Amino acid sequence: MNKEALQPTGWNKNVKTPHTERRHLFTLPVGTELTPQILKKFMEIHKEDIKQFNRLESYLDGDLPEMERIAPNPLLVVNDFAGYITTLSSSYLVGEPVQYQASKNVDISAITDAYLQQSISDLDSELAEDCSIYGKAYEMIYADEEANILSAKLDVRNTIVIRDNTFRHDMMYAVYFMPVLNENGEIIQDVFDITVLDEVNTAKYRIKGESWEELQAPTPHEMGAVPVVEYVNNRRFRGDFEAVIALIDAYNILQSDRVIDREALVDAILAFEGVDMDEKTMEEVKEHRVIGLPPDSRAEYIIKNINEADADVLRKTIASDIHKFAMVPDMSDEKFAGNSTGVALGYKLLPFEERTQRKERYFERGLRQRFIIYNNFLHLKNKMETVATSEVDVIFTRGLPKNDLEMSQIAANYAGLGLVSKTTQSAQISYVRDAEEEVRLAAEEDEKELQRGAGNYGTSDPNEENEDGKPKSNESLDDLE
Repeated sequence: MNKEALQPTGWNKNVKTPHTERRHLFTLPVGTELTPQILKKFMEIHKEDIKQFNRLESYLDGDLPEMERIAPNPLLVVNDFAGYITTLSSSYLVGEPVQYQASKNVDISAITDAYLQQSISDLDSELAEDCSIYGKAYEMIYADEEANILSAKLDVRNTIVIRDNTFRHDMMYAVYFMPVLNENGEIIQDVFDITVLDEVNTAKYRIKGESWEELQAPTPHEMGAVPVVEYVNNRRFRGDFEAVIALIDAYNILQSDRVIDREALVDAILAFEGVDMDEKTMEEVKEHRVIGLPPDSRAEYIIKNINEADADVLRKTIASDIHKFAMVPDMSDEKFAGNSTGVALGYKLLPFEERTQRKERYFERGLRQRFIIYNNFLHLKNKMETVATSEVDVIFTRGLPKNDLEMSQIAANYAGLGLVSKTTQSAQISYVRDAEEEVRLAAEEDEKELQRGAGNYGTSDPNEENEDGKPKSNESLDDLE
């Protein structure tokens, strides 16, 4: 075994930032069998990623983040900038369910039905959120006892994907591991239950040190590929708020110090000049809150001069930089108030939209890989034909307030020019959930209206003859004669 094969390699091997460690891409030569020794080595390296994932998660939901703060000042105020960035980024990407539109005469209803039955849009939201936080997300595809194909999200901390070391980096293995607990519910050190998936089989083992015990023999999964899909946020596997963690720390520190200064102001020391104070007199001052001072004496609090105006300017500057460098708009900003047209709003959201388009391209890769695996399984079960992914369009709809009147006018203009299909036009309307179904229903209504109109006007076949051998269409003229 070549030692280099055991080392993580890939697109971002040497990427480092002051607040992030490098992310690892695990590779092996094509055809290499996964052994306990190799897996143990990868799991040790993966511990570095787990630490980073835990640190990123600590910035969410108002938890106390894992950051360094010089004593004695504690971190009292935690602002959920990370949660704001994550929620806005993931919702803007997949807040509206992803639509799938097939080419003419291509039937993908078996897949879309499978998606609908398990509310796959909920899973898409969870995967997009993981991508936003950790820079990557994992989905496992499996079949239940009734041979229904289903999907589930895997924890990035407990998942390792191993690819080949070619330029394609095709997936060879996916490993999901969980620590083993004793009878007291305590984790047994260095013992894990693992699930190993390759292109053909699923197997389960218990790994102890550098040896493993087989728990389930390799069993065919019938997916036609490694049934784990990796979604990445960008080519560096970085989350959406990673680049601004230092700024988030600075904002939290600033706000905490302002609170600490206010607390110190309440507990300020009262100093007397030109006054002899004994302990009894000091107690009386504290109790009654009054004191008489002799001539040429004074009393004042010892406090730190606080310039709130400067502090607030710094706060606003840091907050603005967080939004700017995370490329996420501040929806509370005045520039988003009022009635902005679609074009004006588009300019304001341009950096956010550009970043989301990059996220969309990477996320679409994962969705297409999911489609391939579902197609493989359902074709094997004789529920559909093989469909090339090039025959299917993946349609993302932005989660923005929409002017339906404006969109309907645009759709009508396109309809008159014949540039886009009715399905595409229908998909642009915010309240339409299934564009293809909406077009079909509209066509059925049009057909009913035509039939109703034909009945009302008494139209008939002009080539049909009456009993006299004359065309029926001429009956009214004959009657007039």
